[in-house]
Amino acid sequence: MSEDISNTIKDKIEKAKALAITLGVIVGRVARSIPSRVDEENYITNVIVDASTYYKYPFLGKIGVLLGAIDIKSLYFVLLRVVGYERSDVSSLLFSDSPIISSNDTGEEEPGSLVSNVVVKCEMLTKVNVLESTEPEAADIVIEPQSPVIIPQPEIIERSLDTNRGLLKLGYLDNPTSNVKVGVSLDDLNYHMLLLGTTGAGKTSFVKDLIAGIYKATDDTKAFVFDATGDYYHIFLPPDKSNKTVKQSVAMFESLYSKMTGVDLGIIYPVTRRWLKKYTNGKKDLLSITTAYYKIYVEPIVKYLEKKGYTFYISVDKGRIVISNSEWRSETEIYPFYFRFKEVRRVLPKLNPYFSEQATQFLKILMKREGKKYESLSDLIEGFEKEDLEHISIHKSTKENILRGLYLLKETGMFDVGAERVPITDLLLNNNKKLLILDLYNSEIDDFSQKILTYYMLDKIFEVREKQMKSGILKDRLVLIIDEAHKFFPSVKGGEEDANYVRRVAGKIAMMMRLGRRRKIGFIFSTHNPADLSDIIVQLANTKVIFRIKPEVAEMMGLSRSEAKTLSWEKNGIAYLISPWLREGKVKIKVPVPPPLGHYDLSKAT
Repeated sequence: MSEDISNTIKDKIEKAKALAITLGVIVGRVARSIPSRVDEENYITNVIVDASTYYKYPFLGKIGVLLGAIDIKSLYFVLLRVVGYERSDVSSLLFSDSPIISSNDTGEEEPGSLVSNVVVKCEMLTKVNVLESTEPEAADIVIEPQSPVIIPQPEIIERSLDTNRGLLKLGYLDNPTSNVKVGVSLDDLNYHMLLLGTTGAGKTSFVKDLIAGIYKATDDTKAFVFDATGDYYHIFLPPDKSNKTVKQSVAMFESLYSKMTGVDLGIIYPVTRRWLKKYTNGKKDLLSITTAYYKIYVEPIVKYLEKKGYTFYISVDKGRIVISNSEWRSETEIYPFYFRFKEVRRVLPKLNPYFSEQATQFLKILMKREGKKYESLSDLIEGFEKEDLEHISIHKSTKENILRGLYLLKETGMFDVGAERVPITDLLLNNNKKLLILDLYNSEIDDFSQKILTYYMLDKIFEVREKQMKSGILKDRLVLIIDEAHKFFPSVKGGEEDANYVRRVAGKIAMMMRLGRRRKIGFIFSTHNPADLSDIIVQLANTKVIFRIKPEVAEMMGLSRSEAKTLSWEKNGIAYLISPWLREGKVKIKVPVPPPLGHYDLSKAT
């Protein structure tokens, strides 16, 4: 009987070794003399690595490294994560450890005494029956002593953690042993994403990675960017690959997808009378607006790139800017936008989210009864000031709130500008651009105008998607990207009017996030601190990506104390991905920073 068992074990050892060689590089074995323990609280396996192997691989000695074991008994591949080491000098086994009484502590180096084995303490993650191609399961077995331990190939790690589960590639696992791709399904975007991180940690670069990834990965997904920071309108320009860091990052992105050769972009550009007077001498035709946009915002970056050795063919036509060279070609359509009073008269009560509930209801009644007699916003204000409204029983404070709100709308300068433009509904329904950017930054509009436009666009987008869904023609997915999201969806702070705004927009975003899934609407929000953001967004965003940030914030989002502390010291482009669809729930990733699209600070480029 004992001979049969011995032969069986011997055969298993040979098979485990052969399987290990096909899945990676053998670096050690499960310890003979130190028990591996599996119980309700411990999933630890002790691995012995010899000194030559330990010195051969620089990453051995770091925690978090991913290794793998082939269990001799079951022949399962078990994914391991290093959680600790035990390392000692050989002389410590022969002499007392105390430097006071140790006769061996002479102050001279003795390299030979470092030629000793290293104990690597590993946490078991998942197990896979590679021979039968089963799905990953929890690693709930005790691994046999002497089982071979390997540096696994990327494919087996991806399979064990299910990291590469979709077309949208986020980056690579932050693992020094191999390049393990991390991807999510485009359907995951319907459940929304929240990006957190301090300034300069890589959030905006990562958003541009996502934009480029969406552009490359699929034809049935569009992105709509609310650009209130001036970081996105120039993504149609090529990355500056004369910069070594940019060149390396672009190569990383190309290894995830393929070469980026340009984008087809649409820019919705709010115009005011003030802007037209300042930059086009009051001209309202599309060519004048496009030419002014190019000269003011795009040409300085083009000249900056030309100084770096780039050459471009540039065409500026009516509503179109084309930039190309031997490696890059982008076509950008400019869509001027402003409000026509007759078009928004019906939605005027909800256009300004600072209206109180009473003001909104009263204005809705007034516009329904008498709205058609007003030809412009100025007419409405004048009529509202002069008319005796006592027969409608309006409270004085409500009237003041309405007047203040109407004056604020008028002061935006975005009503009845008279410039050439495409109606926004037509743009959302019939536009074939995969990327649209609402440029809230360059039009020199104030924070209030930015909020009005954002609120209006969200309302219009939902209305259009609703109609498409009910008509059965909704096919593509729409991803709405909002950087500096706390500006538009803040937490509850401020006075009564601020409270009105917060309550209104919180209701709007909650409705869109909850109902948006059926309408194939997904949100990507980015902010530096969730405490400044509406709680609704934090709660409803199923996927979170956390870059370098204060440890207490990272802990609040679900990281352990040690993970949060380490992350607070990390370089740009390193983040934790937290998602309910991941096997572990969270993984640490590295993303392409800077991105493969235009990423320029205009103030530095001029």
